[in-house]
Amino acid sequence: MNFPGLDPGWMVYHNLLRGVGWIKPWDLAKCKESVQKGEKILVVANTALGDSVLCTPLLKSLSDELGADRVGFLVRDSYTALYQGVPWIGKVFGVKGKYRGFRKLQAQLESQGYKIAFVANSTEPDLIPWLWWCGLRGFLRYRNRWSSWANWFANQHQMLTPDSSNYATEHAIDNNLAMMETLEIPISTHQLIYEHSDLEVKLPTFAPRYLVVHPGASRPKKRWPLENWSRIIKALKSEFSIECIITGSREEIELASELKHQLGSDGTNLAGQLSLPELARLLKSASLFMSGDTGPYHLAVAVGCPTVTLFAPRDRGSSSEACGPHHVDLTKHVVCQTKRFHDPIMMIDMESVGLAAYDILKRYP
Repeated sequence: MNFPGLDPGWMVYHNLLRGVGWIKPWDLAKCKESVQKGEKILVVANTALGDSVLCTPLLKSLSDELGADRVGFLVRDSYTALYQGVPWIGKVFGVKGKYRGFRKLQAQLESQGYKIAFVANSTEPDLIPWLWWCGLRGFLRYRNRWSSWANWFANQHQMLTPDSSNYATEHAIDNNLAMMETLEIPISTHQLIYEHSDLEVKLPTFAPRYLVVHPGASRPKKRWPLENWSRIIKALKSEFSIECIITGSREEIELASELKHQLGSDGTNLAGQLSLPELARLLKSASLFMSGDTGPYHLAVAVGCPTVTLFAPRDRGSSSEACGPHHVDLTKHVVCQTKRFHDPIMMIDMESVGLAAYDILKRYP
């Protein structure tokens, strides 16, 4: 999903304009002055679902200090329904990708008058200059990461190159909030949070107590074997009076159907049937959510659902230390992680996962 083209000419052209001074992104002093004058801030996370949920402490903190009307959020178009109506986000904008909807979205952003972009996660190298043409003038980047547009960012001093020993360290939430700290904006929360009036509407079709299992993930290496999930679900159902619900995206219907087949009458398959707001509502009332490192995992934490999560990180930036439980009760949120980077997720043993799930269900009836 790329803006005007992932074209080397696009980068050369705009860096040339930057070099000769025709494009002049604001420095930190100008960004701070803009905040003090009441200018609006656009938070950008137009990559994966989890990346957008990890921005919720940043969005909530900005809203608490500046007011929701000064806070916008740019996400993938398919995620907009999740955030529209959240009381502490003023405007939500959806990115379709490539040229689709480009002019309309540009007009929307220009009309709202955003001046500062907090770039948490984005498609690069296209997005930064495109935001310039939408009227934004100050750019700050997620801490400890590098960018091909580094000299456009006011907080370049916080950015690290991939060869740095500290590259991609610290938690994603804190790295996002560091953009606020740089502009001397007070932070009100470090916790994942999701609030919406629809969360109070109960789903009527399930047992009073149920667990949700999400077997899919963005990459095969992040998917635990279905046989393991099946055995653990059956073991938990033998110990607790609890229903099992399987979730997944439309692309994961076949995977979820296979798990349902292995469970027989022990599971309900909702893969491909829930919108993101409906998934949030389902998770809000669940006794436990079990998955790999996925966007729905972060959403479960944000709505207060206990979790058991399997991490098989490729590097520090995808480890539980970088995007796992943060400022939460660790008796309710348990991580099972491979010992080394690039170890396959199947090396996580069933006993540790099963015991973690059993302990949560026993501790929080």
